[in-house]
Amino acid sequence: MGEKNRELRAASASEEDLRSLAERMRSVHISRIREMPRIELYLDQLLTLVSQELEFMQVPGETLVTGSMVNNYVKQGVIPAPRKKRYTRRHVASLLFVCALKRVFSISQVSQLAALIWSSELDLEALYDSSCAALEAALARRFSPGGEPAGQESSLVLLDKDGGPAETGLAWLLQAAMDALADKVAVEQALLLGEREA
Repeated sequence: MGEKNRELRAASASEEDLRSLAERMRSVHISRIREMPRIELYLDQLLTLVSQELEFMQVPGETLVTGSMVNNYVKQGVIPAPRKKRYTRRHVASLLFVCALKRVFSISQVSQLAALIWSSELDLEALYDSSCAALEAALARRFSPGGEPAGQESSLVLLDKDGGPAETGLAWLLQAAMDALADKVAVEQALLLGEREA
């Protein structure tokens, strides 16, 4: 009887851990452009901010972003170059985008996606904010109780520079990327729970 009680306690602890993880993931909020610092940041401040924003997807022993990564991304044209060694909101948003998506895609693929975005005639601030909302909704759907949809809309809408809806395949591509990222985060974080219990 004692062995069965231990098994039941372990099973309920595991269910409780999964519930806690699901709650945490359903409440993820990634800062929108207007919520980011207005002041320009130095590299160490940029690294701290990006690491804090993406902490929900971090796994132990992993460094999400380093100064050399940022320098390489600038050299590759994946993110814009800093001005006088200072980084603006656009840099923060670009780096968040790159660091999140490189969890699922190669840097070459992320670079291709970034090039499509930079060359588009879209409102980049709205595009970033919509991508954040799409990732949050994808996480909420993935972590909803019983796998049922959480009632969050799953289609990403992009706006042109005049504020009107843009007819583009880029919205579909970004939505697919956010869904893939949410799936990867779900698997990694659930596996981490199992490792902690072992």
